[in-house]
Parts: sequence; structure tokens; C-alpha cells
Amino acid sequence: MTTYHLSVVSVSDYEPGAEKTWNDEKALIIAIAEQDLAIPFEVILVESTKHRGQPVPSEFFDLIPDLKVHYCDSEQSATLKDYGVSVSNGTYIAVLESDCIPAKNWLRLLLEAVDGQKYDIVSGRTYYGEETAYQRVMNLMHRSWDDPGSSGSTEEISNNGAVYHREILEKYPYPDAVTPFISAAIRNKKIREGGHRFYFERTAKMKHAIGGAGFIWDYQRNKGHQCMSTVGSYKYSNAPKLIAQKFIREIWACKRLGNEYLNLYDWPLLPIIMLLEIVPFTVGMFDALRKVPSIPGSAYR
Repeated sequence: MTTYHLSVVSVSDYEPGAEKTWNDEKALIIAIAEQDLAIPFEVILVESTKHRGQPVPSEFFDLIPDLKVHYCDSEQSATLKDYGVSVSNGTYIAVLESDCIPAKNWLRLLLEAVDGQKYDIVSGRTYYGEETAYQRVMNLMHRSWDDPGSSGSTEEISNNGAVYHREILEKYPYPDAVTPFISAAIRNKKIREGGHRFYFERTAKMKHAIGGAGFIWDYQRNKGHQCMSTVGSYKYSNAPKLIAQKFIREIWACKRLGNEYLNLYDWPLLPIIMLLEIVPFTVGMFDALRKVPSIPGSAYR
């Protein structure tokens, strides 16, 4: 068996339809094939056995001839990621979600950072694109939480895509949870408490897919559920405090990065979306209070 310096594991955490289209995976496979990393690396695509009857398009293997496809008897993205780690053999492992497209230098920049410095995990900047006011506003609201404004040591790590020392992933598998949001939050907290160091490489960019109103509803409903589930106690009285904290985080993001992320004419859209998002966020909190086994209608898995 060939031993690689780096393994890349890709898993889809967002499936909005019953049929597997492979569109996100196709865009990601193209991006991985175009990486400017000079050394050979292993690429593993992990999917649920539910989709075994919808085979991987042959063009994937034209792009990456040594692509490895593995199936796991689960639909939970956290379980699929852990399984991908178990079948990989790299010293370092990049775990990417299929709806996130890395820039051509993404793997090289992150591997240089984790390989050359005493950090255990390195992630870069995730964004939705910068072509429209909607994208720029959503970048600030959804994707700036882990952006300290410059490269360096950080307390946060992106679950969308990062490069890890192998032993970190083996020591800290994803815990079982109702949603991947909660599972990731619990795991990252355990890694921090274990004394491991995170690094943010701001020049390494990854473009996350974005949808419209349905996407916002699903995302914020999951975030509301996550906040209520991890606050420490399930009480209706926590709801106003969590909403206030959400507003404070967003206002702080505006103060830190607003002038960099937004154009002058983008600002009027910001308070409108901030207010509208409170509705699905609140619904998600009530889902948590009702202790639902899964988020009804969510495309996240």
C-alpha cells in the first residue's frame, strides 16, 4: 500500500434532493485536480450506501485516475468523514465538504502551514463569492465568525475544510448528535480543551455554495438548534439571550470586517437579513426545546 504525505477526504453534508446529482462533487473533483501541490496525494470520496445505485460519474476518474470511492452504511456526514479517515493513509488529512470549492493554492498553503509550524489543524477563509451584494452580506453574517482578519493562531477551525495531523482525527472522532452542526461544535471544543493548536491561513480561500431563502431558512434553523442545544440547559427563557448574543456577534462582525467585506451600497441589505434570519433561528431553538430527533425538512445530514 502506498503511503501518502497527504490524503484528501471529501464528504457531502448537504443533500437538498432525493436523487444524487453529483454536481457538487464534480465541481470539487475538478478543483482538486487543478491544485498546484507538487507532491502526489490520495483522494477519497465517501458516500452513503443509500446512493450506491447512483454510480459515480466516469468523468471523475478521467480527472483523478486514482480516485478512491468508498461507501459507508450511514447517511450522517460526521460518520462518513470518520470512515474516510479510517480508510486513508496520509500523514496529514484534508477533510472537505463537497459543496466547498478550494482555490488552486488551497492545499499547498494549508499543508505548508501545518507542516512548517507547530499547529495541529489549519483552515482557511470560507466565503460564498463576492459578485453580488447578497453574497457579500452573507459572507459577513455566516462566514466571518472564524476570520480574525489576518493569518495566525486562532481559537476556531472551519468544519467545511481543513488540514489535520492524522492523529488528531483518530483521537477525536465526531460524537453522535442530532445535527452535524452540534457534532462539529462538540468535537472542536474537545480538541481545544486537549491543548491542540489551530492556525488560520487567510490567503487560502474556499468558495462555499449558497442558495436563496430556503438555504437561509435551513442554515439558521440548524444554528438556532445548535445554540439552544449547547447553551447548557433546555429552557425557553434562554431564547431571548441567545437571540441577543446572535445580534451581538453580527454587530461585532460588522465592526471588525464590515468595511472589508461590504461595498458601501451593500449595507442597507444587512439589517433586513439580520431581522429575517431571527425567524428560522427561533424555530430551530424551539426544535431543540422539543428535542426533535432530527431537524424536519433539513437538507443537512
